Amino acid sequence: MSRQHAPLLRWYRRVRRDLPWRRDPTPYRVWVSEIMLQQTTVATVIPYYEKFLARFPDIRALADSTEDDVLKHWAGLGYYSRARNLRKAAQQMAGVFPTDYDAILALPGVGRYTAGAIGSIAFQKPWPLVDGNVARVFSRLFGLKGRAKDPAFLKSLWPRAEALVHKTAPGDWNQALMELGATVCTPDSPSCGACPLASQCVAFKKGLQDELPLPEKARAPVPLKWDCLWIESGGKVLLWKRDDSDRLLKNLWGLPEKGRVDARPAKRLATPTHSITHHALRVELRAAVLKKGSSLPDATKWVSRPRLTDYLVSSLWLKLLNAST
Repeated sequence: MSRQHAPLLRWYRRVRRDLPWRRDPTPYRVWVSEIMLQQTTVATVIPYYEKFLARFPDIRALADSTEDDVLKHWAGLGYYSRARNLRKAAQQMAGVFPTDYDAILALPGVGRYTAGAIGSIAFQKPWPLVDGNVARVFSRLFGLKGRAKDPAFLKSLWPRAEALVHKTAPGDWNQALMELGATVCTPDSPSCGACPLASQCVAFKKGLQDELPLPEKARAPVPLKWDCLWIESGGKVLLWKRDDSDRLLKNLWGLPEKGRVDARPAKRLATPTHSITHHALRVELRAAVLKKGSSLPDATKWVSRPRLTDYLVSSLWLKLLNAST
């Protein structure tokens, strides 16, 4: 047993947060939580997780669902490929979650970190994991220079994580590392006085806790403008499904962009801004009417106002809905 195990495990078992996926850590519940937590904070995920589990309580319920239903219950979380991959993976499982590492890793949307989290937490397998929180803890604890989001630095930490993973309590160990990074060893102003590993921490001893890990390189958002149309007739609104060629919100229903349908734009309704995966998006929404005799592409659908939120799942479209009513 490493000298870090005992103090960190004692600390975790005493102060860990009461999170819904920790109360009954079945493979399915852990898997759904880990997929939702990718790129998303715990506070944001909790209500979505509880709503999702109420609708899809197990693998079979998710496998038997429609894509539209899954996306509706994912609406607002973003990164919608995660929801599609959950459904695809559930359909591959035939009702039983795999226990083999390679089989879990082969599931759509599952990478090395997620496989390690599922295996260690749900199956008590001594599988390591490394994410941004763990990278920050390791950087400070061992005095390692690197950026917590740099793929090369993250890759270099896997042998260390593998050597440290607790053999009989791997789930608690991995969650303790993540909990420490999320609540104590935070990016800014870490609470070193509350850290169970402070006496062993190289950065703390050398006064480098505010300098490690190295600061991330700033990434300027890419500006983008969409001209969207609100076309309404007989209490129904025209929607358009984006395809694989779209950089953002691909394969999701949205309001048609100018040029996608043969329509005449009129009054401007709103010009909201929105951020999507490093893009600074500005949308100009205009009321429009279809030109006489125009035909609609296959990827369009008339939807009644009360059912719009069944299709318009992105928070961007919800902004536009509010602006147009």
